[in-house]
Amino acid sequence: MTDGLTSQLSLWAKSWLGRIKMRRTIVVFSAFIVAFFLFMTYSIFRIKGPDSYSVKAPPSGHLSMIHLLNAEGYYESSDVNVTERNGTLLNGTNLREIWSHPQLDILHTDKINFLSNFKNPCWYEELQEPNVYQFNKYIVISRNIRTTMTELMKHWAERISKEKPARRLRCLPYFLIVGQPKCGTTDVYRKIVKHPDVINPPIKELHWWSRNRQGRRLNYTDIIPLSDYIDMFDMAAYRIENRHAHGPEVTNPDASYHHKVTGEASASILWENDDWFHFKENTGFTEPKYTSADYIRHVIPNVKVIICVRNPTDRLYSDYLYFTKTNKSAEDFHNAVSYAVEVYKNCTERHSVRYCVYNRTIAYMSRVRLRLGMYSVYIKDWLQVFPKSQVLILSLEDYAKHTRKILNQVYKFLDISGLDSDQMRSIVKLKVANKRKKGDRSVGLMLNETRQLLNEFYEPYNQELADIMDDDQFLWEPEENDYESMEDK
Repeated sequence: MTDGLTSQLSLWAKSWLGRIKMRRTIVVFSAFIVAFFLFMTYSIFRIKGPDSYSVKAPPSGHLSMIHLLNAEGYYESSDVNVTERNGTLLNGTNLREIWSHPQLDILHTDKINFLSNFKNPCWYEELQEPNVYQFNKYIVISRNIRTTMTELMKHWAERISKEKPARRLRCLPYFLIVGQPKCGTTDVYRKIVKHPDVINPPIKELHWWSRNRQGRRLNYTDIIPLSDYIDMFDMAAYRIENRHAHGPEVTNPDASYHHKVTGEASASILWENDDWFHFKENTGFTEPKYTSADYIRHVIPNVKVIICVRNPTDRLYSDYLYFTKTNKSAEDFHNAVSYAVEVYKNCTERHSVRYCVYNRTIAYMSRVRLRLGMYSVYIKDWLQVFPKSQVLILSLEDYAKHTRKILNQVYKFLDISGLDSDQMRSIVKLKVANKRKKGDRSVGLMLNETRQLLNEFYEPYNQELADIMDDDQFLWEPEENDYESMEDK
């Protein structure tokens, strides 16, 4: 009997100890989960010290997703609080006040006196404190920019301690790749900035001229002034200032010629003028009198402009595959194209082509960006503002087949030094940027009837571009449609 009681007590004790271990495991696991949640919450909402660029996002703040390409051509995206911005804060006011903001009146800004001993458009400004980026709108939307600005502040603090008066070099881009999307702009840009005469800024695409200066990406609650845009080239300016043709032994940099240049590639600049009717200089017009080209020419009159195009039919399909997230198919693309073509045909029967191309209501009626392939409409506007000598138009098909030849053409256009065979070989062999994703390749080719519909729609615009350029390669004849673009390789 004693043995039976002992056995029962032993079984009960083991069972009790087992339950304790299980409860302890559950408690420890639960504590870990709670601790992890608290840590993540703290990481997201903490407010750092005065020298940090992290921004607290209050619960009542309006969050907007911002997308930027960094210097390497990869997207950075983050939620940005735009209700507590400083400097040009417009929250709580009538949105119409944004369009009368004096810093949006680009055409009446004073001309900048660029320094003659810099190939890049640069000038000096007085530097009174290190943290000149306190209110910059870009610093809260890119980690890469925050890192760059933090590094620059250290340089500025050192400069202020040693120089009286202290100053910093300010620069605007020497060249702009202004369009078009899915036409090889990222790859061209990457191969340009690999040239030893080109300084790479921290961000490839700033979209300032097309949408960010008027705050479209901030839901029109705040503008981004020109000074914020210029800040994005401060690191490039710092490097341009310290790397010049005569070597570091030169004691007077003001007497030296600085041949390094910088630039950016925002593929929206050429075509995206969707807010044109808000600007007072376009008041009363049914189509824009002034576009981004006019604003750029006023601020950077000698800028080099590069435009990348490709067969517009292929461009549109690539654009559809890239930007459509779900339920992609050749049949869905055909339906979207058929509707978009009908929308634009109906519009051009009653209005000018330019009216329809710059009408965002017409554009938003379609699921595919048909208007982006109507290259001649945009290019004519740019060539009315800039001389042909400042504009280079590249065909993706030509670039993919003859990369070395086209790159030499680009370097000559930018008036930068030629490269030896080894340097050129290393650049040409760089991995192609933005190749088509495997999942998108599995969708297959567009339907023949879709291709025929698009070819017919784009034919008059292709012919006009060929006439403008006096080059039949921009006709993209049907027999060339089997071309395998570089993004599909």
